[in-house]
Amino acid sequence: MRHAFSSPAPAARRIGVLGRAVREREYARRVLRGLGIAPWVFTSVEELAALGDDVARLNLLFLGDPPMLHREGGVPEPEVLSSLGNKVVLLTDAAPEPPPTRHLRGRPPIAAASFDDFHRIVWHALKARGLACAPQTPLAWGAYSFDPVDRRATFPGQVQRLDPVTFDLALEFFFNPGQVLKIPRLRKMMNPVRGATRFWGNEIIGTLTDVADALQLHGAHGWQLTHCEPEAFRLDRVPMGNGPGG
Repeated sequence: MRHAFSSPAPAARRIGVLGRAVREREYARRVLRGLGIAPWVFTSVEELAALGDDVARLNLLFLGDPPMLHREGGVPEPEVLSSLGNKVVLLTDAAPEPPPTRHLRGRPPIAAASFDDFHRIVWHALKARGLACAPQTPLAWGAYSFDPVDRRATFPGQVQRLDPVTFDLALEFFFNPGQVLKIPRLRKMMNPVRGATRFWGNEIIGTLTDVADALQLHGAHGWQLTHCEPEAFRLDRVPMGNGPGG
């Protein structure tokens, strides 16, 4: 489908995100929307090229998973990317890997950065080019807020700095409230390198239970994480004080 810029937009609005992998696209999109920018999102180089002359109007393109280049034994850089020059900002240089299985216990594949890294890369790229964006503020859902600058979670009576896995998992559920998230989908959205080896094998159920305990997602503060199927979890909005002892 051909995208088109329907009307002149502020410079900070002419931002693109290109990535074949859903994780890279979605993380970059979430960061940009949190900074007040609604980006153009592309799933392939061909989709970007379909913009035609409008490609030149992009002020910045965040590239999630770049194509292999000649020097790496791959194909030449697509002309549409070459035409953008230094407007292209690389989010990750991870090579695609086969999806994990529930029994995989070997060394996890190289993966892209965690959410706080995406936030840092996007923020600095915008600032370095003088592109306006909203101030960096925590992401908030009811009584919970998550600061992507330092992976800090705040909820009644608690301020915690979280490890990358717990932080990314928590955001995945809060960005998808009320939805059943199956383990294969969660694995696809996680980075198994930054302290997440426990997420890559059969320990995943325990990891998700630890997330619920660490953030007190048992209903007392208005949110409850439920193990709703053998291999799926769901985060629901519930009345405050609905959890144990409420």
